[in-house]
Amino acid sequence: MTIRPLAQEDPLQIGRYRILGVLGSGGMGRVLLGAGADGRLVAIKQIHAHLLGEVEYRSRFRREVTASTRVSGAFTAPVIDFDVDSATPWLASVFVVGVPLDKVVQEYGPLPPQAVRMLAAGLASALEAIHRADLIHRDLKPANVLLASDGPRVIDFGIATATENPGGLTEAGAVLGSPAYMSPEQALSEPLTPASDVFSLGSLLVIAATGTSPFAASTMAYTLFNIVHTEPDLARVPPELRELIGPCLSKDPAARPTPTQILDYLGQPSGHRRPWSEPIHLEIDRLAIELAGLAADPEATTVLSGGRRGVRVAQQRTMLLDNRPPRSRSSRMLLLLLAVLLVVAGTAGAAWVRWGRGDDRQAASPQYTIAQMREADACAWLRSALGDSIPAGLAPSWPTNVSNWTLTASWVWGCDANGGAKQTLSFEPGAYVSGFVRTGATAAGWPILGSQDASTCERALQPTGAEQKWGLIVKVRSPSQCALADYVLTRLSSVTDLPRTADADQSLARVDPCALVDRTPLDSQVGPLPVGPTEDSAHTCVWEGTSEVAVNLRLVVPKPSADPQIDLGEGRRLLAPKSTVAAICTRLYSYRDVAKQIEQVEIQVHGNDDNEAHCAAAESIARSVVDKLPK
Repeated sequence: MTIRPLAQEDPLQIGRYRILGVLGSGGMGRVLLGAGADGRLVAIKQIHAHLLGEVEYRSRFRREVTASTRVSGAFTAPVIDFDVDSATPWLASVFVVGVPLDKVVQEYGPLPPQAVRMLAAGLASALEAIHRADLIHRDLKPANVLLASDGPRVIDFGIATATENPGGLTEAGAVLGSPAYMSPEQALSEPLTPASDVFSLGSLLVIAATGTSPFAASTMAYTLFNIVHTEPDLARVPPELRELIGPCLSKDPAARPTPTQILDYLGQPSGHRRPWSEPIHLEIDRLAIELAGLAADPEATTVLSGGRRGVRVAQQRTMLLDNRPPRSRSSRMLLLLLAVLLVVAGTAGAAWVRWGRGDDRQAASPQYTIAQMREADACAWLRSALGDSIPAGLAPSWPTNVSNWTLTASWVWGCDANGGAKQTLSFEPGAYVSGFVRTGATAAGWPILGSQDASTCERALQPTGAEQKWGLIVKVRSPSQCALADYVLTRLSSVTDLPRTADADQSLARVDPCALVDRTPLDSQVGPLPVGPTEDSAHTCVWEGTSEVAVNLRLVVPKPSADPQIDLGEGRRLLAPKSTVAAICTRLYSYRDVAKQIEQVEIQVHGNDDNEAHCAAAESIARSVVDKLPK
C-alpha cells in the first residue's frame, strides 16, 4: 500500500518519534511510519480514535502490548516502546527492512527448496520464542512474514493470545485469523495450543515452495471445509521438502512436530550469507537505501500529494515542525516526483517499498470498464472473438473448428468451453488479477499476466487500467496449452463491441455487490469495519472487521434442497443452509431463473463462534440486499 500523507489533524510527533506518513489501517487501529532521533525507523500502531471510549478495546490493546513485549528473538520484530495510558495509546516496533513473503511469491515465484528450508528454520525459531513466552501467534501467514537480508521475520502480534487463555478465540469481537492459514481447531473454534501455529507454518511453507495455498478454494466456507476435512495435496511440493511439511499439516495437533523438533530436523544452516535469490536481495538493498534517505530528511514529515493543495499543506506542516523556510520550487517538485513513486506494503511492523519502474504498456486507451465486463455475455464474447476456427497446431488436442466446442455459462458469469477429451478452457471477465505477474507478452498493447500455479495455465489482461485490479482471465487445464490461452486472450481483447447478457437491465450480472449493503447498519452488526470493502471480483464484495461479511452474486444450477427457509414476505424466501464449519453462517436468495440456471445472492458472515449472532446478521443483511435488487 502507499504511504499516505498525514492529515492536518494528525500528530507530527508520537512519543520521541517524528511521524513520516500512514502505512495502513484496519478494524482496530492504524499503523504510522515514524523515525527516532537517531534516524531509526519504527512502525507505530494506534487504536482508532472512535474506539478509545470503549473499555474493551483499550483492554485489548493493553493485552497486545503485553503479549508483544514478552517476545524476543532473532526472527521477530520486537516492540521497543509504548504508552498504553496516553490519550491515544500506541506501541512502536522495529521497522524491518524486508519484503513480505506474499509479495515475493507474486513477483519472483516460489522459493527454491534450500531457501524454503532456511525460511522454515527462521520461522521455527520465531515460533519457539513466541511459544516460550506462553503465547500463540494465531495469524502466521505470508503477509506477516518478511524476508530480510539475513533471514525471515515474523511480525504482527495483534491477535496473539496467551496459552493459559486458550478460550481467547471466542472473546467478543475476537479475530479468528486468516482463513487459508488457519489450523483445523482454529476453523472449528476449538481451544488452541501452540501446535496451531505449526499447522499454519506448514500451509505457509507450501505456498512458499509452490506458489499456491494447500487448502484455498473459491469461497471462505470451502477453504475452511478443506482445512478441517481434506488432506493437502503435496504433489507439487519438491520431494525433499515433503518430510518437513507433511507432519506440520496433520489434522491431529498432537501429531505435529514442535518448533524445536523442526529445528532439530533441519540441523545446521548451510552458511549462505545471503539466504534469498539475488533479485530479492537487490530489492531489499534498494529499500534500505531509500528508507535511510527518508529517515535522514528532517523535513520528510509526510508524503506530498499530487495536487497544489497537498503541496501547500505539506509545506505548512513542515514549517510548523521546525520553522524552516519552504523548499525551493525545484526541490519541492523533485520530492513530489519521488513521493508519487513511493509505494509501501506491510502491516504492524513491516513495509515493502517499491519505486516506480515505469509503465511498459504500449500506448492504449482502456477498452472495457468494470460495468461493461459485468454485463458482458461471456460465451457470446468468446465465440465472437474466436470466429469459426483456431490456427492448426496451436493446441493439437483441441478441435480447430470452434463450432465443435461446447460453451456453457459459469457460476461467475464467465464461460466454460469444452473441446472434448477432457480439454477445458474457462473465461472470466471482471476477474481479480492483482496476484498475477507479467509474462513478457502483450495483447492489444497491454501486458499479458500469468498466475503462479504451475499445475494449470492461467493468463490475464487488465484492460481497465493499471490502477485497477479487474481484468480478463483465461484458464486451460495444462501448462502445455499456454499458447492457446495467450491466443484466446489476445482475440478477446480485440472485440470492441461487447455482447451484453440477455435482459441485462434485470440481471444480477450488472449489479455492483458493494452497492447492495448499507455501511451504517453493517458497522453495528459486524463492525467496526475499515473505510471500504474489498472487491474480490466483479460479482463479490467483502467487508472485513471484527467479523467478515461477503456478498456473492452468482449463476448456479438449481438442486433439490431440504434446507430451512425464511419467509421475507411478498413470496420471497431465503434458504438457510447449515454449515459444517463453525463461525460461518450462509443465507441464499434465488433472484430469477435463467434457462437452466438460477441467479442467486449468497450472504456469508464469518467471525467468532457466535453462530446465532452471525446468522441474525446474515438474515438482516439479506433482507436489505433483496430490497435493493432490480425489480
